[in-house]
Amino acid sequence: MKKVVLIFMASAVCLLGVNAQTVDEIIGKYHQSIGGVDKLKSHTSTKAIGKAPTPQGDFPFEFYQEKPNKIKVVIDIMGQKMVAQAYDGQTAWMLNPFTGGIAEKLPDEQAKSVVSDAELEDPFLDYSSKGHEVTLEGIEDVQGVPCHKIRLIKYKGNADKESTQFFYFDKETSMPIMTKTSVKVGDQAGQEIETYLSDYQEVEGGMIMPFSFEVKMAGQVVQSMVFEKITINEDIPDEEFRFPEEEQKEQEEAEAE
Repeated sequence: MKKVVLIFMASAVCLLGVNAQTVDEIIGKYHQSIGGVDKLKSHTSTKAIGKAPTPQGDFPFEFYQEKPNKIKVVIDIMGQKMVAQAYDGQTAWMLNPFTGGIAEKLPDEQAKSVVSDAELEDPFLDYSSKGHEVTLEGIEDVQGVPCHKIRLIKYKGNADKESTQFFYFDKETSMPIMTKTSVKVGDQAGQEIETYLSDYQEVEGGMIMPFSFEVKMAGQVVQSMVFEKITINEDIPDEEFRFPEEEQKEQEEAEAE
């Protein structure tokens, strides 16, 4: 009996070791599939154009992202440019041309989400040194495709930055085909957001990137984005991301009158 227990314990220890290796192995295959670690580390910026399909028609958009943490998404709605979200490294902001056309700083909780989105470097790259925790959660089907389910806790233990996201990597291709996270604030707090990634293509420079995103909540599509062109590692002027201080000042002066 004692021998059986010892064998079971030894098997359990070995299994834990295999699981730990499997997580890094999956991540390693994923990084290799999208171009390799060297290309990931040399990735400094992304510029893209595309269309956002909606019931009202397809709206053109522009996407800008620069290392380490700048982002801007501009959507053309009936000839009006809306800055859906932006972060210049210090201030998270947006601009809605249909509500006065003045750039506004985002509330703290919304800003945290944008700041997280702004991080250009792949979160699985040197994840331990960043304070992230990665765990293999098993195998799960996504729309009939067997996937490795991996939980990523970014900045674990940091109350201001910690966030949890689940990634589903296609067992065959090693590509992520879905991510899942939960809404933390607002009327929809607690609901899960599923983002589906597809149409992976090679861009200039040798990296493989998804050209199609579909966001679902409660099974309903709430947002879609289809990229037409993606360019990496081009210099993007800081002014592209910068919060328009003058517009903010004018708004504050008008409110004070």
